[in-house]
Amino acid sequence: MIRSQRLHLLAQLVGEQRFSSQEELAHALARARVPVTQATLSRDLRSLGVGKRPGPGGRPVYQLPGPATETLDRDRQLLDLKAFVNEVRVAQNLVVVRTPPGHANGVARAIDLLGFDGIVGSVAGDDTVLVIMGAHATALRFKRHLDQLASRSGVAQ
Repeated sequence: MIRSQRLHLLAQLVGEQRFSSQEELAHALARARVPVTQATLSRDLRSLGVGKRPGPGGRPVYQLPGPATETLDRDRQLLDLKAFVNEVRVAQNLVVVRTPPGHANGVARAIDLLGFDGIVGSVAGDDTVLVIMGAHATALRFKRHLDQLASRSGVAQ
C-alpha cells in the first residue's frame, strides 16, 4: 500500500476509534492488512498532526487535529493592513492595493479574512493585490474601509 493510502486509512481509524497506544494502532492497521513498523507509524502520526489528548474518562487517546481553521488573529490581520497597505485605488469594481515588495500575499490573506461583504475574490502578486468586488459602489466602500484601517483619508480613484 502506498503512503498516501496508508495515511488515509490511519486517519480514518483514528477518527473513528479510540486508541491509547501505538501498539493498538499497529494491530488495527495489521488487521486491515497494512502492517507497519513502530518507526513508520510514528512518522505517519506526526505527518497527520495526530496527538494524544484526554479522552472520555481522562484516559489519553490519539486524536486528529481539529478541522483546518485559519489561525491568523485579529491583531496580526490589522497589523498587515495598517503597516503594509501603501495605496488603494479603485477602477470600476476592481480595487488595486499596493504593498511593499513581498507583502502582497499577507495583505491579501488579511483582506480575505475581513469577510467584507461584496468581495468576489482576490489575487496577490509580489507588491500588488487585486480585489474583485461585486459593484463599483462596493469597491468605493471597501477602499474607504481600508483607508480608515490604515488611518489614511486619501481619495485616489
